[in-house]
Amino acid sequence: MIVTPLFVVTGKVTVDDDIIFTHRLQFVRIAEASQIVIVPKQGAAPGAQRVLKIVADVIDTGIGGDAEITFNLDGDLTWPLVETGLDPETKAKVGDKGQPDFFLGLPPLPADTAQPSFSAITDPLHFVGSYPKALDGGDGQPGGKGSKGARGTNGPILEIWTTEIDGDGMKIDLRGQEGGDGGQGGNGQHGGDGQMGSTAVPGTDSTWIGIPNAICKQGPGLGGDGGRGGIAGCGGDGGDGGNGGVFKLFYTAGVNLNKITPMLQGGKGGKEGPTGEPGKGGKAGPAGANLPPCLPALSSADGPDGRRCPSGKEGGISQPGIDGADGNTFEFGITALPKIPGLWP
Repeated sequence: MIVTPLFVVTGKVTVDDDIIFTHRLQFVRIAEASQIVIVPKQGAAPGAQRVLKIVADVIDTGIGGDAEITFNLDGDLTWPLVETGLDPETKAKVGDKGQPDFFLGLPPLPADTAQPSFSAITDPLHFVGSYPKALDGGDGQPGGKGSKGARGTNGPILEIWTTEIDGDGMKIDLRGQEGGDGGQGGNGQHGGDGQMGSTAVPGTDSTWIGIPNAICKQGPGLGGDGGRGGIAGCGGDGGDGGNGGVFKLFYTAGVNLNKITPMLQGGKGGKEGPTGEPGKGGKAGPAGANLPPCLPALSSADGPDGRRCPSGKEGGISQPGIDGADGNTFEFGITALPKIPGLWP
């Protein structure tokens, strides 16, 4: 409990207690808007509902109408003169990228390629396959789906007990935080390249009268087909928006309720994450070398590129987050404030 005759708010004043008991709550603008920022209470369990109760005979919101009570419960850094870090102004954390996530870069860094993948440069001893068809390249593995964005932080519960509100007014900004966007899907793996077909084998034979005759003992082998590219990982689902907070105002007769503007809307759901990149299909292995009188072999097929992931609400795998629920305002007329004996009349 914070007990003081005068509680002055200049700039961002963080409060990690659950009660402020004061004779006068004074907001003073100097270089920036004067704000009470509700932060987590020390020792509380993570995610516990945050409650702040303010009992003040007089609340003077100062000049300019930019006095505010808001919150920062997710630990983001705040800076002077800007709104960074305050939960109603920020988004929850973006989801992690999907795993596996295959590297699809360009040389000199080698891309992630499925095995087997045949190359005359890196593995000349195994580049040529056997008859009638060489080995196909391996199919690329799919990328993983991105993880769901973090849920937006819920607004806290705020109680204000007062007999007088002066000044140009004050905002109670307990809007739920926007949900984090889903993580990007992982990249699909490239398909492996096919093996080269075997070389043609010519030979000789004799006609029935003993005349030598050129023949094809074994035609050139077909090259191996290229492997399929890996399917792109779907983006993660968007995080749900945080719920708006609850504001309770206890006031005596004559208090100008128009001096306070509650903002308690639920946070928007986060967007679904972007899809990863699909892997490229592997190249078909070349047909075996032809030697007369054999005929050239047919061509083998390149592997197809991987598919992208459909997204969106209508049938998509990745979904946006759900908007948080709006908060509520409650107003109660009272005859007197609670007192702490011996402090002030």
